Amino acid sequence: MKISIVGCGWLGLALGAALVKSGHQILGSTTSTEKLEKLRQAGIAPYLLKLEPMPTGENFNQLFQTDLLVINIPPGRKTNTPEFYEEQIKYLRYLIDQHQVPKVIFVSSTSYYPNTNQMVDERFLYDLENGSNRAVVQAEKQIKQSSSDIILLRCGGLMGEERIPGQWFAGKETTGAETPVNYIHRDDVIAVIQFLIEKKASNTTLNLVCPDHPNRKEVHEAMALKYGFQNPIWIEPNQTTSKIVSSEKLVRLGYQFKYPSPTEF
Repeated sequence: MKISIVGCGWLGLALGAALVKSGHQILGSTTSTEKLEKLRQAGIAPYLLKLEPMPTGENFNQLFQTDLLVINIPPGRKTNTPEFYEEQIKYLRYLIDQHQVPKVIFVSSTSYYPNTNQMVDERFLYDLENGSNRAVVQAEKQIKQSSSDIILLRCGGLMGEERIPGQWFAGKETTGAETPVNYIHRDDVIAVIQFLIEKKASNTTLNLVCPDHPNRKEVHEAMALKYGFQNPIWIEPNQTTSKIVSSEKLVRLGYQFKYPSPTEF
């Protein structure tokens, strides 16, 4: 299958390399000329594409002549407004519809959901007044206006490789010891996308989070022990406003997690 990945960063590059090994023809975008060679070395046909928010670059229209397009563009720097991200996705939607891309996987975020202090699943509506991320909500609205077959993947906190839960807080004060986490390992995100391609999934929304939701203290201290860094210094409040994101829909499809619990990262 010919698959294009818009956004070959920390997740996208690893995804592209895995799909190449599975026998797919992979095209990928980067915003940096310095990274073009890195994509080539991974077997990915590289294209320069920047969304400012209007797309600029070199020959990037070829990315949209594909069987499947994976969009992996996070909202970006804190200096960017939600409206800027919405415009970026809107321009991508124009290109998708212009080239009649048959299927799109859009990597979104569980920050779509409000902080309800309860379990939420894919049927749960956003609430901008109670913690839903405006940029994520507006971007999903934009991409869903496309005429393509759209799969939305709402990922929890992405971990794996050098991203170790709790390491940034080693020896530092932090709150929320008893707050449940919604983490997902990068290897599982990649495996889920491969799983969905093989199953020929279509027109669906899925939460990508570990089935288990230990609290921050349990996870961060397990990682500190495993990787040899200091425990965080836990201060009040022990419980911060949050939610527990259900991955039951994905489990029902038959996916088996490589890392069912963040304590196993």
